[in-house]
Amino acid sequence: MPTLPQHGQTWTLKSANGTVADVRSSQTAAGTAIQSWGSNGTTAQGWTFWAKENGSFLLETQLTVGKHAPGQAMVMDYNYSIGQTWLYNEHNQPNQHWCFEPVDNDWVRIRTTRGDEGALFITAAAPGSPLTLAKQDDGNPAQRWQLVPAGGISGGGQQQQQPQPQPQPQPGGGGDFRIEMLNAVNAERGRVGAAALHLDDRLSAAAQRHANDMASHDLTQHDGTDGSSPWDRIRDAGFVSRASAENVTPGNSMAEAMQMWMNSPHHRDNILGTAYNSIGIGYAPRQRGNWGRYVQTFGQA
Repeated sequence: MPTLPQHGQTWTLKSANGTVADVRSSQTAAGTAIQSWGSNGTTAQGWTFWAKENGSFLLETQLTVGKHAPGQAMVMDYNYSIGQTWLYNEHNQPNQHWCFEPVDNDWVRIRTTRGDEGALFITAAAPGSPLTLAKQDDGNPAQRWQLVPAGGISGGGQQQQQPQPQPQPQPGGGGDFRIEMLNAVNAERGRVGAAALHLDDRLSAAAQRHANDMASHDLTQHDGTDGSSPWDRIRDAGFVSRASAENVTPGNSMAEAMQMWMNSPHHRDNILGTAYNSIGIGYAPRQRGNWGRYVQTFGQA
């Protein structure tokens, strides 16, 4: 039998297409999309299960567990007007209750208890796109899910020790952490026969600007709180590029950040891609929450 939830446990929901259920940008406002995303071990990908009637569960985002009065959780909600999932204030209606139905020895389907449109199941999407609800499709791996241990929480709901920040030089303190990550990136590129990237101070300035912004606001996203995009920040730093990209991740060590990126196909493609010959690297220690922020910017000089 596949792993099934019990009351009070915290799990990450991982689909057979390799993505997990993620709260977009770690935001907890009502209406925030719940999207498919690469696994990164953050609390935005942890869900605490609260048992309800008829074997169903309310799924509270780990981002709000223990931070609200009873009955005021932010939970996974089926927005049936658009057929997608989002976060919403707990109201204990059927579109917030989910049943876990075994498919085989490894996988489950996740069905909404709202039955107005018939039986509908959570369906994973492309990374960055909201989870949808669709009729049962036995041939679709995006409707098969596993419960896997969430970052910082074991499957049995016991707290594990959170990763602690590793000793890192502060931005501007000699750049050793940038050289360490540059060497790690070029080692990965060497394994696939790609040319080494060159560290560019302008790209690093753009990366550091965004790392500082995310760490100070406890966010993980590509848009800056000032409304800037990665391309805006690269341009503002004075780098003119024919092609550019950005990787961001929470993390408390360079090795942790690289592992998260290399396990995510899109981020891995940026690291190994041949469209870029220059890289910038930024890191900001944690200021709020449990994680610092790492940023890589890529460009073609």
